[in-house]
Amino acid sequence: MTSTPTSAATAATVTRWTPSWSPDHTDSSLPPITLINDPHDLPDYTITALASHHPATGRVAVHPTPLATAPAYLAHDLIRALGKHLPPPHREAPWWTLNAESSWRVTLAWTQALHIDHYVICRAHRITERHLEYLMALRERTRTRLTLVISGPPPAALAIILSAVRHHEIDSLKAARQHLNTGAQSRSHASNYPGLHHAAPFPAPDDEPWYALPPRSRRPGRRPATTTPTSRGTVNLLPGRATVPPPVALPALTDLAAPSPHHEAVAQRIHTRIAHPVHAAAVAARALTGYGIDQLAHLTRPTPQRPQADLPADLPRWAELLLEAAHVHTELENYTRPGLPAHLTDANKPFRLTCGEEKEIAHATETCRLLAANPAPERPSTRRRNP
Repeated sequence: MTSTPTSAATAATVTRWTPSWSPDHTDSSLPPITLINDPHDLPDYTITALASHHPATGRVAVHPTPLATAPAYLAHDLIRALGKHLPPPHREAPWWTLNAESSWRVTLAWTQALHIDHYVICRAHRITERHLEYLMALRERTRTRLTLVISGPPPAALAIILSAVRHHEIDSLKAARQHLNTGAQSRSHASNYPGLHHAAPFPAPDDEPWYALPPRSRRPGRRPATTTPTSRGTVNLLPGRATVPPPVALPALTDLAAPSPHHEAVAQRIHTRIAHPVHAAAVAARALTGYGIDQLAHLTRPTPQRPQADLPADLPRWAELLLEAAHVHTELENYTRPGLPAHLTDANKPFRLTCGEEKEIAHATETCRLLAANPAPERPSTRRRNP
């Protein structure tokens, strides 16, 4: 089948990415969509599709949440399939999970940073027209392959999509197995991504050790807050040393060639328990450097024009992946302007945080069982006062 030529935006276009798609605007050079037809709803098709799930090689299989029709739900399913956990039901959901476009931006950021190049969607005949539209928008932006397992009457919206894009159909279990067992090879970064191999338990077990963050840096200078508002809008004192078991002090980040097992444990927690890439990168920066939440928005990364920065040029690969995902998300939010030096557009600042996001980072830090060092007491003023 033929596709309608695309009017793709250039890389220099500065615009906020929205998960919208139209049959009139699609790239004909994208990999064709694969439809696996399972008209009798045989379990072997679903079992085969789910068995193909292997994020380390770039292939992710997803079984959508049944009867979940809200536009954000499929994005949440993709995020979970990437090894991330959303907050448990008893806690108020972060603001971004309630917004479809924000949820799909998070999905796209992880997809691009982790080099996912193949999504397999089981029971695709049950997902909504809006879900299909968002999937197509994700495919256009990331150029991922898309396989849809159809185990029932295909929706009318899918027929409209197939009339505009290249696709091919598979009608036998043998062909489906052959299709799903071939593809991308293992990536060199996979061994440095803890979430793909050794996920941390979620929620954290009661006996999980706490870690004390490194001492807080004085640069950039900000006065640390004694309390942190929670995402519920109430003021919550962060755990103090008297209310948790004695924390283990995280070692200084001095030898990147020989990471400590403590940093590896923290990496697993961050990659597993924090679904938002910017929040995950922020917690990683805190774990490695000790910066306070109030300092994050002012941190800088080295650039050729300004090599001196707050964050080191070389970070562990697992942290670089998080910062890469955060950078992609920042670009999707239209916070960067291509063609200008980073230091002129604040693109060398990895974190642009609202007050609400600072609250979420505080909770994410706690979720990873990380405890900020007690702020140093203020020195009394030595200036003489007039009687």
